[in-house]
Amino acid sequence: MMNRDTLIRAIIGAVMILLGILIIFVKSFTMNLWLLFIWIPAVFMEYRAFTGRDKNLFVPGGVLLTLAMILTLNVIFSGFITGGGWALFIAAPAVGLFQSYFGETEKDRGALISASVLSVISLLFLFISLAPTVLGVFIGIVLLAVGGLVVYISLRTIRR
Repeated sequence: MMNRDTLIRAIIGAVMILLGILIIFVKSFTMNLWLLFIWIPAVFMEYRAFTGRDKNLFVPGGVLLTLAMILTLNVIFSGFITGGGWALFIAAPAVGLFQSYFGETEKDRGALISASVLSVISLLFLFISLAPTVLGVFIGIVLLAVGGLVVYISLRTIRR
């Protein structure tokens, strides 16, 4: 049976092999290697916070993890940030504060209130940024439905 340290070393070795393969064979991965300098500390902080070794890492770990996700989405979907994803930057500290609130034994209402306010602001700006696109799709769906209904009623009255 494998002990915990051996398992961790095996996982780290497997991750290094995967990174090596990606660096050699996937050019776009090499161009975006800088993302690892955000992901690695974020995952490390989250691990330490969730295992109870250092609960003070919830906020910075949550912030870094959220930023890493936003930046990765921007690499995968070009223009994600400028297309409205910028509003998620406001949510980054909210994620860390929520983690801190729910991870601590002594609940800090200030952290919960701050996280809630930041989340509402982030969602509001996200909705405002996406409203033209969402509104356009909504109007298109309404026009399709109403137009289909008009055609259906018209064809039904012709048959009579």
